[in-house]
Amino acid sequence: MQAPILDEEQFATVLQFARNMQRAPMYSLMILLSKKLGLRPMEIAGLETSWFVGQSLRIPLGHSKRKQGRTLPVDQEILTALDKHMQGREGRIFRNAAGDAFTANGISEAIRRIYRLSGVQGSCYSGRRTMATNLVDNKVNILVVQKLLGHSSPVTTMNYVGVSERMMREALFG
Repeated sequence: MQAPILDEEQFATVLQFARNMQRAPMYSLMILLSKKLGLRPMEIAGLETSWFVGQSLRIPLGHSKRKQGRTLPVDQEILTALDKHMQGREGRIFRNAAGDAFTANGISEAIRRIYRLSGVQGSCYSGRRTMATNLVDNKVNILVVQKLLGHSSPVTTMNYVGVSERMMREALFG
């Protein structure tokens, strides 16, 4: 089953819930990175502060699914959330309550738990699928979306894109 694609209201509900949790800055940042950058759980788990350079996130070789690196632009909301979470610390961004680095599975479980407890049906890939769908819905070329998601083929990217009401309306009525 594919991860649900969420609307802005659902994401607002999830983010608001995360902002009221214990360790709120960490969980809020997880949700933002999933929704705004479409990061995979393994990418979120491995994030280091040194990967954020200026207005970019530079994921090094070997830290993504295809073992290739990629660079993504980041916005001020992400940088502010990162600063709030890290409070001047350097190194691995996501650590559990015991101080150990999160695994990809730990990130997946944390994100699923946030969705479940907030009352929104979603999974660790909902942010990624929603981002891809919204970009295509806003007429971003599928090859740009492919590059942002780090896919080797646009066919893989198309599997992430859902069909929105707006897409159907535009197809029928221009």
